[in-house]
Amino acid sequence: MKSFLKFSTLWLIFCFSFVQVSFARNESFAPIVKSESKKVVHISISSIVERQPNIPRDPFFERFFRDMPQQQRKSALGSGFIISSDGYIVTNHHVIEKADKIEVTLRSGTVYKAEVIGKDKLSELALLKIEANGLPYVEWGNSDEIEVGDWVLAIGNPLGFDNTVTAGIISGLGRSVFPNTAYGQFLQTDAAINFGNSGGPLFNLDSEVIGINTAIVAGGQNIGFAIPSNLARNVIDQLKKYGKVERGWFGVGIQDVSNELAESFGLPKGMKGVVLTSIGENSPAKKAGLQQGDVIVKFNGKKLERVNDLQQKVAETAPGTTVSVEIFRRGNFLKKNVEVGKRPTEETAQAQTDKSKFGMRLAEITPNNKPYPEFQEDHGLLVYDVDQNGIAWEKGIRRGDVIVEANNKKLNVVNDFYQVMAQAEKTSRPVYLLVNRNGREMFIAIPVK
Repeated sequence: MKSFLKFSTLWLIFCFSFVQVSFARNESFAPIVKSESKKVVHISISSIVERQPNIPRDPFFERFFRDMPQQQRKSALGSGFIISSDGYIVTNHHVIEKADKIEVTLRSGTVYKAEVIGKDKLSELALLKIEANGLPYVEWGNSDEIEVGDWVLAIGNPLGFDNTVTAGIISGLGRSVFPNTAYGQFLQTDAAINFGNSGGPLFNLDSEVIGINTAIVAGGQNIGFAIPSNLARNVIDQLKKYGKVERGWFGVGIQDVSNELAESFGLPKGMKGVVLTSIGENSPAKKAGLQQGDVIVKFNGKKLERVNDLQQKVAETAPGTTVSVEIFRRGNFLKKNVEVGKRPTEETAQAQTDKSKFGMRLAEITPNNKPYPEFQEDHGLLVYDVDQNGIAWEKGIRRGDVIVEANNKKLNVVNDFYQVMAQAEKTSRPVYLLVNRNGREMFIAIPVK
């Protein structure tokens, strides 16, 4: 009897498994392809670039190359998708970044000239418009509901092969792949994505767009990345209304809280957060009473796990909005209200995000972090960390140094330093720093390229 029951159980498991496998094998993506491929477009761009001829250094040959055109027209291909019946189209920023001519080809073969409504390098998104009506358009899905293992479908124009369809699963969430884009919120997929897929849609099984295909890992196999739809929709709405994106800003330096830091700060076991390494003068954080060393554990009631979480939430908050943050300060939990400011211009913001290439981290000097007791300057930035593989270390800057001036400009806040660096990059000339080390001052030159 026991053998019979055991055999019956095994038989039922086998039958159930067979039904599952048979069902999976009979599933088809064809209905999604039929309904959605006509909403995906082929984008071709052309731009004029400076020719870089390899002219021989021989006077005899130079006369043959002297009259060559100094410019040439280059073309490239990408993908996009229609989001409204009146011709608004989403693609990637890098697809159209340098274009002076953009053409959009529909599935029907009709070709339109496209206008750039807005583009945003930080999110890697761009919004185009063609003069057409009655177009089929995609439906947006909720990327927050996506889970690792969910099926997805990519449609695009890789390597010029129009309306190529590839399928796969979501391989990872919240990937931090590119330091200056999407705040590390990329979706990872193993659906094959190739050059030309950029800007195309990533669909779920409900025929909804849950991502915008953006990049691949060179040399990898089936490792592609897409911008989540929820992040994209917020950016696209602003591009449509204003032609640009205005992001929120706290005016702080931040870093992840490691297990060691959490223990040293006295955080409850298992709690994560983002520690404030510097507070800019006249910044929203300063006005709200935040301090260096505070650990932000919640933003508007939602827990923070890492730097990217805070960056994303602040950036997506409209300037002028008041938000609530919960902080941990010297053993106590406090709540602060912060009126979010407007993110600085792209030039300044880019300079600030390029801190890693100088290989050092800076902080404003406060009574609690003087480099040495006798330090009396009323300005200067403390070097609290130096990468031994970076240019700052190579040129002689060390932890505990105070950078007093950069190119004769007194430094009061971290942003002052990166503004000087941004200006210097236009001339490619090194920046000379006045550095105070234990009361002795010296000049150190830092290259910006």
